[in-house]
Amino acid sequence: MDADRALANARAALAAAAERLARAGATPEQLVVTVPAHRVLGVIPRRESFRRTGEGFVIGALLVTASGDVAEPGRIARASRQVLPGHQSESARARRELRQRLLDGRLPEGSTVVIDSRPLPLDDAAAMAAEQGPLVLSDDGVLVRWMPTAPDSALRPLDDYLAERLDLALGALSATRAESEHP
Repeated sequence: MDADRALANARAALAAAAERLARAGATPEQLVVTVPAHRVLGVIPRRESFRRTGEGFVIGALLVTASGDVAEPGRIARASRQVLPGHQSESARARRELRQRLLDGRLPEGSTVVIDSRPLPLDDAAAMAAEQGPLVLSDDGVLVRWMPTAPDSALRPLDDYLAERLDLALGALSATRAESEHP
C-alpha cells in the first residue's frame, strides 16, 4: 500500500467526519495550549494561562479538525463557573480553578476545552509509521489504537472506527434533540 496515498485518504476521511458532525449541529471543542507562568518585562508575574488555537471534534481516541488535522486529545475540561457547596477535596478545588482559568482565557462559558493536545504527523509517512499513539500507519493502511493500552493486534481500520464513532455521536445528537423537543 502506498503510504502517502493512505495518509491522504485518512486526512480526507477525518475532514469528512468533522464536516459531518458540524452539519449535524455538533458543538466543536475549543483547543488550547498552556502558556506557562512567566514575568512580563521581567517583573510583573503572570500565572499560567491558556491560548486558544482552534476548534475540533473529539471522535473517540482522536481529535479531528475541519481541515483533517488529527491529534491525540489532551486533558478535557469544561469552562464554567460551577461552584458546589460544602467541603471539597483538593482535586475538586484544582478542577474548579482550572475551569475558572479557562473562562479567564476568554473561552465561552459552558464550552468543552481540550488542553495541550498532541498533533499527529499525518503528512509524514516515516513519522506515522513510528507512531505509537492513537493513529498508526502500517502495511494495512491507517489504523486506530482506540485504547492507549491496546496491543497492535487490536488496532482497527480508520474507516471502520470513524463509521462506528460517528454513528454513536450522531445518534446521541438525535436523541438529545428529540428529548429537548418533547420534554
